[in-house]
Amino acid sequence: MDFISVAYLGFLGILIVLYYLVPKNRQWILLLVFGIFFYSCFSLKMWIFLLFTAVTTYLYARFFCGSGRWLFMITAVNVLALFLLKLSASGLSFVNGLGLDRFAVLLPVGISFYTLQTIAYMTDVHKGRIEAQNNFLKYLLFITFFPQILQGPIPRYEELGSQLYEGRAYKTENLRDGAYLILWGFFQKMVIADRCNIVVNEIFGNYTGYDGLYFLIGGILYSLQLYTDFAGCVSIASGSAKMLGIELTQNFAHPYFALSIKDFWRRWHISLSRFLKDYIYIPLGGNRKGKLRKYSNLMLTFFISGIWHGIGTHFLIWGLLHGFYQVMGEVLLPVKKGLLKITGMEKGCFAHRFFSRLFTCFLVMTAWIFFRAESTSKAVYMVCHMFMKWNPWILFSGQLYALGMTEEEWLLLILCMILLIVIAVLHEKGIRIRESFAKQPLIFRWLILFAWIFVILIAGIYGPGYDSAQFIYGGF
Repeated sequence: MDFISVAYLGFLGILIVLYYLVPKNRQWILLLVFGIFFYSCFSLKMWIFLLFTAVTTYLYARFFCGSGRWLFMITAVNVLALFLLKLSASGLSFVNGLGLDRFAVLLPVGISFYTLQTIAYMTDVHKGRIEAQNNFLKYLLFITFFPQILQGPIPRYEELGSQLYEGRAYKTENLRDGAYLILWGFFQKMVIADRCNIVVNEIFGNYTGYDGLYFLIGGILYSLQLYTDFAGCVSIASGSAKMLGIELTQNFAHPYFALSIKDFWRRWHISLSRFLKDYIYIPLGGNRKGKLRKYSNLMLTFFISGIWHGIGTHFLIWGLLHGFYQVMGEVLLPVKKGLLKITGMEKGCFAHRFFSRLFTCFLVMTAWIFFRAESTSKAVYMVCHMFMKWNPWILFSGQLYALGMTEEEWLLLILCMILLIVIAVLHEKGIRIRESFAKQPLIFRWLILFAWIFVILIAGIYGPGYDSAQFIYGGF
């Protein structure tokens, strides 16, 4: 059951009605039942590994939480299952030759997310940060809470657990704010991300037929597609939870406004960044054992991030690039300070922020090309040929229309990009548009909402049967 479907809206509507009709102390049972139904819509076979993860991690927290050896063993077993299942679905020739591809049908949706979720839970219980959940069904609800199981955000037990079990009273503002978030998610996904997908598929799918600025455009649009696709999904998830009175952790903070790669990872996929920092980087020693060890820890952490995202050298290079960016950012810091002094540019001024953001976006975009490409050789070809030919005339000659979008669609996409930038600027200044909008007269709000729905229906990109393209991060 995809978020972008009439079936999901019906599912959510029925749940909301029943949720506020049952007693508060029984609401968690309803969430569990609907979560089981939601997950079962994908495939009953997926429950094999989800239940394996749930049972093993529950038993550890209840009965073996004092043992570091058991923590390592259960973590290793679940990570190995994750790796082998993702390997089976990788399509690599040696995998198919060994017959491992037959297990690809067992790969559970959301396994990358709930595996990290349960590892964090076990570790926190082991460290004494939280108390273990005694009720297995309540623990299963924590893992299978339907809005976040597919693509996150990756919740911490102390943030989500009590919200699921305590029950929530009906509040009109929760339904209102949740609806705003869901509509914003639909807009990002269907109007922006799926429109970018048309051009991105053309350029990446037929890359030998393009050169120069085409690859820069492809990289920029993929960066935009990935962000609006993932952020759109999380917005729908957060909106769905909000309607039930439950707050999910923030997962994005305008990442393309980052001033450095380090800042980017404070803003992009925040729940994953926190996991990498708290459960990998710091346990490795963090920055406490000298610079060389710090740099090694950074590279290893991002290497693991690359593996988590997918099987293939292009994912590993993507992860290592981000580690390398951060290492070089610190190593070259004296050079950066020298350039600021020579140019007379003060740190924090508009010019400094503008060029820092532009350079950071370029580095991120270059890494995204490796992330999107199906192979390392393809990514290297595209990055290298981006600089081998200077062909800016394609911006004015009408050649871009051959990439699959009409002039009107390009104009719409540019307007959407401007809208995203304006919203990001307002949020960076502390202005919350949703809160400001809620203060407007009721008739004005309804007019804007109907107009927004009309834009999504008219300008959205639909596939066969009026189904939107699958969310990108659903594959991880």
